[in-house]
Amino acid sequence: MAGFSSMDDFIQEVSANGKFVRTDWNKNMLPTTAAVAGEWSCLARGGGNPGADALYNTGTNLTFQPVSDTTTNAAGIQHGGNVSPDYKHIVNASAFSAAATTMPAVLMLVDLVGFYRVTSTTTITSQAMTNTLSSFSTFTADASTDICTHTNINLMPYTRVQLTTTTTLPAGLSLATDYYVIKVTDLTCKFATSYANAVAGTAINITDAGTGTHTINTLLPRYTNGAGLQAFMWANNATPLGAATPNLSLPNYTNSAQSSGRATPTTLPIGKTAAANGLILYSGTGAGKYGPFMPLQSGDAGIAQINNVQISVSYVSGEFSIGLCKPLIVMPMTTIGVASERDFMNQLPSLPRVYDGANLQWLIYHGANTPTNSAFYGSLEFAFG
Repeated sequence: MAGFSSMDDFIQEVSANGKFVRTDWNKNMLPTTAAVAGEWSCLARGGGNPGADALYNTGTNLTFQPVSDTTTNAAGIQHGGNVSPDYKHIVNASAFSAAATTMPAVLMLVDLVGFYRVTSTTTITSQAMTNTLSSFSTFTADASTDICTHTNINLMPYTRVQLTTTTTLPAGLSLATDYYVIKVTDLTCKFATSYANAVAGTAINITDAGTGTHTINTLLPRYTNGAGLQAFMWANNATPLGAATPNLSLPNYTNSAQSSGRATPTTLPIGKTAAANGLILYSGTGAGKYGPFMPLQSGDAGIAQINNVQISVSYVSGEFSIGLCKPLIVMPMTTIGVASERDFMNQLPSLPRVYDGANLQWLIYHGANTPTNSAFYGSLEFAFG
């Protein structure tokens, strides 16, 4: 298993083997409207380095779109590309702002795994999402062990998958059928017929290798079982949403235990009227305000897919996006013009992992009213081994 086995191993990998990447970034927030204290924003909408995204208001309505660090117009912060079979970790981060009205603030780095564009903001009934599985990795099967060898270390245990082939799947496996991953190593797995069987380690008996090229298909490109993934809704367009304050809910999502029919709890988030570019819709202070993520049903540890979304009152006009992301680090910023720094070698959470293909974006909590185009600067340092 990849990773650092000791401090000596870390020093050897970073200093002697050069397994270290530093990225400097600067981002502006909310290019159209100032933020109010207590609100959250997504900095993907702002200019800087990387520049403003031109992705999250594109694509088919209500359809999931996976995103990676190489996705055109995604504007993710670069982290040195794929390092498989090594694991990449954040070892240090810094950030500061010179704007006089932005402190205190909190920056949260997330891996934005993908998003749903919502243009049907005048529809007030529950709307079904489109979740189409796509090619994740090719694989070969060993009939003597039931072990399948694949090519992508991002495949996680208990992921729901379907299999395709150019010719004939290994005997014991079928097309258009949901299977669940039993992880053996980073690049090997077995398949189970149910989530419960995957947890129990009860694998399908594979009796031949099949013919042709076989493919594992998943919805998510990283955190493939949904563990730790959170949902957030944000305004994705220079034109603000219409004048309304609807309840926003996910009346049906599938959690990381692969159970569907899960739902936003009874106290529903309330969207802001005329929400501006980059604003997380239901953030702020008072009843019905949350931040930055949609509340999950009790006991859930993540979202594997969103099946339905509902807006209780027409937003009249405009659109927004729903992102699925994995929170990685939090950077409290307390003082104007003074850099905040986090040492993730010695502070918890220790050495957060950055998966191959990660699309790194900043979310920001505004502790004070924040002018448009307020600039934030900093660096991220990564080590891998």
